[in-house]
Amino acid sequence: MEKQEQINKFKEEYGESKNGNFFICDTIGVPHPYCIGSRHVAHAADHFSGMLGKPAIESAEKHGIKCGVKGCNLSYAEHETALLICCKKEIKIDENTVNPELHEWLMKIKDKVDSEKKYVGFSFIKSSDWI
Repeated sequence: MEKQEQINKFKEEYGESKNGNFFICDTIGVPHPYCIGSRHVAHAADHFSGMLGKPAIESAEKHGIKCGVKGCNLSYAEHETALLICCKKEIKIDENTVNPELHEWLMKIKDKVDSEKKYVGFSFIKSSDWI
């Protein structure tokens, strides 16, 4: 899916801030995406006819194969997903004050996001770094 298509899909679902300066553009792995390593691939080849999906990953973990990020001991299930918010404006107007446009929009979508139980929170990126 193209970036703009993905952004439009999120806008349909969650809208955007009043002036359009804040909107969801993607998701992001928390604390990082689960990293598939060569041992995962070998396990899937040996036990799942080469199909590397959730069942193969969970089975690999039962055999001691974990996330490939150095030092990570989290299971596949413990790697979570946050919504990535593109920001055309700064998220704070000063050291102690969140941009009111952002705050109003986040409060508007908070209950929907919480009720879906798919995302653990939000992460922010300057839209110039994304689009």
